[in-house]
Amino acid sequence: VLLLLPLNSLLLFFLLFESRLQVPAWLQVIGRMHPMMLHFPIVLMLIYGIMILLAPARFKNAHWFIWVTKNILLLSAATAAITALMGLLLSKEPGYDADAIAWHKYTGVALSILLFGLYTLHHWLEQHLFVSKSIVLVSTLLIIWAGHMGANITHGENFMLAPVMVADVKPAVAFEDAVVYTDLIEPIFAAKCMGCHNESKAKGQLIMSTKELLLKGGKNGQLWDTSKPEMGLLLQRIHLPLEEKKHMPPAGKQQLTDIEQQVLYAWIKGGALFDTPVMALPQHDTLRLLAARVLKQSGAVYTFNAAKESDIKKLSNNNRQIAQLSLESPALAVNFYNRAFYNTEQLKELLLLKEQVVELNLDNMPVQDADFKIISQFRNLTKLNINNSQVSGKTFSDLKTLINLKHISVSGTKISKESLKQLSVLPKLRSVTLWNTPVSPGDISSIVKGNKNINYYTGFSGDTVVLKLTPPIFKNDSFIIINEMPLLLKHYIKGTSIRYTLNGSPPDSSTSLLYTGKEILKDEVTVKTKAYKQGWISSDSAVMHFFKSTYKADSVILFTKPDDKYKAKGGKTLIDLEKSEQDFGNGQWLGYRKHPLEAGILFNKPVELSSVTLSMAKDLNGYIFPPVKIEVWSGNNKNNLTKVFQLIPPVQKKDTINNNELISFKCNFKKINTGFVKVVVTPIAHLPVWHKAKGEKGWVFMDEIFFN
Repeated sequence: VLLLLPLNSLLLFFLLFESRLQVPAWLQVIGRMHPMMLHFPIVLMLIYGIMILLAPARFKNAHWFIWVTKNILLLSAATAAITALMGLLLSKEPGYDADAIAWHKYTGVALSILLFGLYTLHHWLEQHLFVSKSIVLVSTLLIIWAGHMGANITHGENFMLAPVMVADVKPAVAFEDAVVYTDLIEPIFAAKCMGCHNESKAKGQLIMSTKELLLKGGKNGQLWDTSKPEMGLLLQRIHLPLEEKKHMPPAGKQQLTDIEQQVLYAWIKGGALFDTPVMALPQHDTLRLLAARVLKQSGAVYTFNAAKESDIKKLSNNNRQIAQLSLESPALAVNFYNRAFYNTEQLKELLLLKEQVVELNLDNMPVQDADFKIISQFRNLTKLNINNSQVSGKTFSDLKTLINLKHISVSGTKISKESLKQLSVLPKLRSVTLWNTPVSPGDISSIVKGNKNINYYTGFSGDTVVLKLTPPIFKNDSFIIINEMPLLLKHYIKGTSIRYTLNGSPPDSSTSLLYTGKEILKDEVTVKTKAYKQGWISSDSAVMHFFKSTYKADSVILFTKPDDKYKAKGGKTLIDLEKSEQDFGNGQWLGYRKHPLEAGILFNKPVELSSVTLSMAKDLNGYIFPPVKIEVWSGNNKNNLTKVFQLIPPVQKKDTINNNELISFKCNFKKINTGFVKVVVTPIAHLPVWHKAKGEKGWVFMDEIFFN
């Protein structure tokens, strides 16, 4: 008791005054022993639990058994207290999310106190076996649960149970459907990096779970810089010797494979593209060649019968190779070689396999427009390459029978804008590659407007150019304007001009404001921006809403409780000036469903208000709807209030069912002098008849209130 009492008293003292705890460097060293020390109480407690719960009855009164169990319990209680103290010290280091470690911390402290009580009362508990076994069982479960949550923090979500649970496996993507970042780069980061660089455990203040946070980098700067010989921090850390402290991933973690390192290098060297399809990369681009090794070549399941082995063998020769897409697939890919030996008869001979051929590569063959009548008979064709052929596209209409065609490549041909339009009738066509053709960028711009489902990729001779630009990037660390802040926009393609608007209208290339880097934002505004460059298709719009905060409230009273699953940081969530991301399960949103959100906001000194802005979320598929009513009340205290504003938002229509976005409501009213504001937000009581859960209660999600 003389050992355990001061340890647990110190533990409770640290816990109660944690917010004021300053940890010097020498104590940080002790805190970092937490991962080493925690094995002792786990093993000792499990041994004690097994002895108490499973030992034969004849042992229970034996002096040796009582002595052994008592001392094991003492060691378990002492090491648990020491481990918990070390954990509290470790938790004060940067890089740990307070919400993520909260339960791990509290269960560790609770376990230490429980073991202290168990040891203190062990003589009494020896006479009350049922109570003793119950406490031992609870302690055992508690130490397992604390270990589980600690493993989640260290190794990633659900680390302990992952092998026995059904994994949420991302479906394998076919090479022709793959996107550079989503299907090549993000899986590497998810497997090798995000265990330490996520919202819960941001080592080095680096979070790698979204594109925006990747581009932001961590406390040591941005992750890549193609102007430097080592290409930036990411590749530098990857290629450090394993024994180096800064090598990433750290020693003991699963390391990057050679091909993963090559993929990351090729991606960064090529400009770190995010939304570009793999098929849009040049034929001999290094990243595309690596993708062909990493990704499977087809994700389709075919129902037609396999061709006869004898037919495949008969038709295969040095100039025409026929191969199965995979060992179990009946689908065939055909590649022609040796331009001098090609003739139309060789193409006709393939009609014996017209049901099974799904990929046809006629690159650099003297194919004529007349050959499309033969090609049109390959009804299951999904991929057609006629690069550097003699076609003009005048008979593209013959291909209307290819209802399964997804990709066609016509680079180096004499096709025209009018011939390209004939391809728009193909229902599954998704990409057309046309480098080095007479079709101009202006022609493509007009074609794209009429074919939103088809992506057209072009380039300039000797250059790797993706014609459609990616949107500009907002580089601001925060989107809340306190006094004023610069508007920080960037595009990673040199020579790109950035246009923007502040009135909600889409930017255009002539009348919209041209970004100079000197723009200052002073008031709440929605910025819409697009990228433009000569010879490229303009980007999609990037949109960001900047909030204004003139007054910071001093405290909040939640008159109604949020749902237990979505309580964030309680009332503080509404005034902490921290905008949540569009991840409704990230623990940063207040969620209400059964009753309205009613919050009282206090100002120590009265302020002059004329508007209140509510930042909210909308995900109609997830039952998160805009509120049916918003009320703002004002007064000197909660018992003396006057309604100053009421809004009934418009009813949501069926055509917006997939709408998933961050929204806001600005409540403007006549200027008032107030020290207390009450906000009432009422969720929808019955989801509309068009919704899949019609009649059920809807949710309201809120993360911030701004006062101006």
